[in-house]
Amino acid sequence: MSKIRVLPEVLANKIAAGEIVERPASVVKELLENSIDAGSRAVQVYVESGGKKLIRVLDDGEGMIQDDAILAFEHHSTSKLRTADDLSAIATLGFRGEALPSIASVSHLTLKTRQCDAGAAAGTEVDIQGGTMRSVKPIAWDRGTEVTIRNLFFNVPARRKFLRSHETELGHITRLVTHYALAYPELRCYLESDGRKLIDVVPVKTVRERVYQLFGEDFLAGLVEISGRAESTEVHGFTSVPREQRTNPYSLFYYVNRRMIRDRVIMSAVRQAYQNCIPASAYPVSLVFLTIPHEQVDVNAHPAKTEIRFRQQSLVHDLVRDSIVEALTRARSVAGYEFRPAYPAVGPRFDIDNAPGDSPLNLTVPPVAARDPFQSAFDYPFRELAQTPALPTVEHESMQLRGDMLWGADSDAVAPFRSGGVRILGQIQESYIIAADTNGLLIIDQHVAHERVLYEKLAGGMRRGGVETQGLLVPLSVELAPHQAALLNTLAPELVRNGLEVERFGGNAVLIRSVPLAAKECDWRQLLTEILDGLEREERTLDVDRIRDRMAVSMACRAAIKVHTPLSLEKMQWLLDELSKTKIPTNCPHGRPIILRFSLYEIERNFGRI
Repeated sequence: MSKIRVLPEVLANKIAAGEIVERPASVVKELLENSIDAGSRAVQVYVESGGKKLIRVLDDGEGMIQDDAILAFEHHSTSKLRTADDLSAIATLGFRGEALPSIASVSHLTLKTRQCDAGAAAGTEVDIQGGTMRSVKPIAWDRGTEVTIRNLFFNVPARRKFLRSHETELGHITRLVTHYALAYPELRCYLESDGRKLIDVVPVKTVRERVYQLFGEDFLAGLVEISGRAESTEVHGFTSVPREQRTNPYSLFYYVNRRMIRDRVIMSAVRQAYQNCIPASAYPVSLVFLTIPHEQVDVNAHPAKTEIRFRQQSLVHDLVRDSIVEALTRARSVAGYEFRPAYPAVGPRFDIDNAPGDSPLNLTVPPVAARDPFQSAFDYPFRELAQTPALPTVEHESMQLRGDMLWGADSDAVAPFRSGGVRILGQIQESYIIAADTNGLLIIDQHVAHERVLYEKLAGGMRRGGVETQGLLVPLSVELAPHQAALLNTLAPELVRNGLEVERFGGNAVLIRSVPLAAKECDWRQLLTEILDGLEREERTLDVDRIRDRMAVSMACRAAIKVHTPLSLEKMQWLLDELSKTKIPTNCPHGRPIILRFSLYEIERNFGRI
């Protein structure tokens, strides 16, 4: 007896549905895309119980005549493809003709539609349950289409059990509608859940206006505009300044020809653009819109059409990365904090003491408050800090991150850091430079400030091939671990090109004969092993730029001025002058902040002057 048999149509349909319909949000996605392809100007989405009980999508698109409404539920029936050549330049969101029959096979589906320019006096209603067509009848209906889905996965209990809570499924739907509202600002989008309106945005002309509608003015204030072009590929959108960070990737929005996608190439480009601005564990906010000739993109690479392939992958990657880096370079903002004294019964003392041996400026407070106001401000990542419970006689001061207090807010939103108008006052703990300008008080972390200066000098020199080197009078010998010695065979030429001359000395020992001049004070024995360990992953991908960047970061961190190092006034001024010349003077290569600002307005308000 033959072991191979043709599956029953009902079972085959359920299997096909499993590839396309992962959860209620998948249904909303397919129906939204159909509505957009139909030329709709308004789309309304209604859901109940996170879409598990009900999904209704209503549009004012071109609609269908009765014959098309019936044929739409046949597998591989579509109005968007005619020949095999059409697959090489797909310009619509949908094209395979699998969505409606797959959804209908695992739900109770009702479709109501009417094509207004067909001269039909009535619309059409199609009712399908579990893939079986129950009825087709004429109805009174205006232009457009309404698709109602009830009891999703009612006949596939195993799949239904794997759905998450109502709130989780609703979250996926909300993010999806938000995605398409951003991609199509000219579209009116409405989302309602269990009678509660979640999204209602009217048509606007620009993405900026749509961002304002969906997220508000404060969100938009933390973004900078990106734009760029390479050959026939264009990129535009918005990305966040380094202070705006998220703990998850839900604020990353990627589109290719206005198709919402998930793509590793674009994700990698965004992460590389931010690798020296924010911590590796944080995510930026990015809205990246790519416009590419349709023949340069393969959108038929995934059943859900969320993953695509680029013909010129490296071009897309570099364009996105460079456009974001350029935008971050243009807009450099400094993190600021709100300082609100609680006017305690026994107030804090701020004693300025210039006794010999002490730092030029010592700020002291009573022991109960010593940790809270300043040390908490330097905790990273930034977060809004709760008030410390008050003691009977002394309350603690608090510092909270305030987006509207950032240096350069409002009229100076794109003003870079400038050292010319800054007056240096001294140091705290021989680690933080205290300075003032006409706008308030500045606190600069001397180590990370110098780290940013060295990093940009080293990274720039490596990319230009012009790293200044310093020969060592007495070469340094270093004993490497076996895996480090093996890696050195591959990377030695690249190390030499970037200012680090290393040669074999027998066994796993090597000699360091010259080092980059900017980092000549490093402990190069330790730093060489650190570089080799850090480059192991990058070496596997042969990404030369990342290898150079890893070297520059490691060298800058090791060679930078350390904390608890007293600096002369001239040295502090030099450091601020050099910092003002950097591209991103607000964050070190690891993403930590360099400068904090306390605005004059907040200082005067907290002293009761305004």
